[in-house]
Amino acid sequence: MNLVAIIIAALAVVVSLVTVFLQRRQEQRAAYREIYTTLMSDDLHQGRWMIRKISEASDIPKDELDVRLLYRTLGVFDNMAMFARHKVVPVKWVLEVWHHPLKEMRKGVETLRKNAKQRNESSVAEPWPQLWILIDKAESYHSTLPCCPLDNSWRGRIRRLAAPSRWRRLRTRSGAAT
Repeated sequence: MNLVAIIIAALAVVVSLVTVFLQRRQEQRAAYREIYTTLMSDDLHQGRWMIRKISEASDIPKDELDVRLLYRTLGVFDNMAMFARHKVVPVKWVLEVWHHPLKEMRKGVETLRKNAKQRNESSVAEPWPQLWILIDKAESYHSTLPCCPLDNSWRGRIRRLAAPSRWRRLRTRSGAAT
């Protein structure tokens, strides 16, 4: 009789843990969907392209609305970086989708950061602090998808071996495999 009670209690604990895990995963999906939808909005998409075009301080728009759009775009990316750092959304999901845009924005973000610091526009010592961590991770991130050239380092080879077989087949069909 006691054994049955122990088994039932153990099953209840297992079901509770599985429920918590599934609920957490669902919350991560919802949070990622929300931030992704925000970043793909027309205005932030425009802001991202504006940032990519900036390579020196003279490239920064003079229009105050454009500057606000740039700062809003960077603020949302900074929030996404904070969500990833605190595991509200998985870093892997963020990097898998955003590693190329983050790499392409780096020069513009650095220019905007220097400009904001010189003009004392930021109330903090380092504007968009979470974003720098994510940009650094994006720089070293290498996807197993066809968007990235093959990484033949030992880490890249291990990553390709660990990739699901359907991704390896896609990579081979795209002609990127050696």
